[in-house]
Amino acid sequence: MALSIDVVNTVTTKKIVPGVVDNVFRNSPLLAMIKAKGLRDYSGGPSWQENFLYDTLVPVAYSPGETFDLTQKQIATGGTVTPRYYAVPVSAYLEKLNVEMAGEQAVFSYIDILLQNAALALSARLANDVYRHGQNLSGSDRSKFINGLDEALSDGSTNGFDGRTYPTYLGTTRTDVSTALSSPMTGPAASVSGAITYPILEQAFGSVIIGGEVPDWIVTTNNGLSYIKMAFQAQQRFETSTPDFGFRSGLFNGAKIVADQYCPGARTASSPDGLVGYSTVSAGETLWILNSGTLRLYINTHPLFSFGFTGFIPAQGNSTIAGRYQVALNFTNVAPRLSRQLYAITG
Repeated sequence: MALSIDVVNTVTTKKIVPGVVDNVFRNSPLLAMIKAKGLRDYSGGPSWQENFLYDTLVPVAYSPGETFDLTQKQIATGGTVTPRYYAVPVSAYLEKLNVEMAGEQAVFSYIDILLQNAALALSARLANDVYRHGQNLSGSDRSKFINGLDEALSDGSTNGFDGRTYPTYLGTTRTDVSTALSSPMTGPAASVSGAITYPILEQAFGSVIIGGEVPDWIVTTNNGLSYIKMAFQAQQRFETSTPDFGFRSGLFNGAKIVADQYCPGARTASSPDGLVGYSTVSAGETLWILNSGTLRLYINTHPLFSFGFTGFIPAQGNSTIAGRYQVALNFTNVAPRLSRQLYAITG
């Protein structure tokens, strides 16, 4: 007996889609970390406010009977965050469902493959975009995309890895809030323009430590991890007769070092849309020193826009049925001062 589209949609929504959602995050270690530590619900509205402190009240020493200055001082403000929408078209032929894939098990295995592929495609898109920007800039209108790390981890005047500056973040001008929304781009320079060395990595790491706030993640490309291994390999000691040279992950000052294939680097083998492997940049690899406690991923709570599926709808004039796997979300960093980027790492 042929399966109706209503039955296919019901089973897809209730059984297949919930199991597919996690695959969006498993494809990238950075996305997985953000999901584990920074996931937030966004219930609705055209925008919401991300609040942060940008100054402190001034303590004073005083003598008994002295008149205090009671002038009110603004110490907090907020950036405006808007939802960004992503969708992956999922299409099938009625002939597949009703003839070639006849039988419930075959049909739903076929639908599961389609949705798994859609989840991986969406994961790749988000994993690329989380490193880039979401602003309308000259020659680069990315206002439909999430507000990624390149614009978040900027000082407003120094080029990031993409060769751009970001004077504003979440609608707030950086110079209006002192250094609260500015990531260090000097000391050492964000553009390494050469080999990564222990002094460079140590100095960059130390530049984003404030009080008890210490970075806990270092994310780089596959090549970037190889360069780090080459810099530290001479310090490795072996006590076995069959030593295992190198390492696949490690710690630096307690921060976990991971390679993300979607991290921007100078790889040449990538698809035109940058979804196979990581995004290509002009020269060298990028490296991101991150305080995971400051990263937030807001996802809409509506079932249809929290990695939901619209259901299949028949097309007019042919036997195609199509739906969309979609999400409404955005990404923020509430304290860019506590993370930073390095780029143009060539060895």
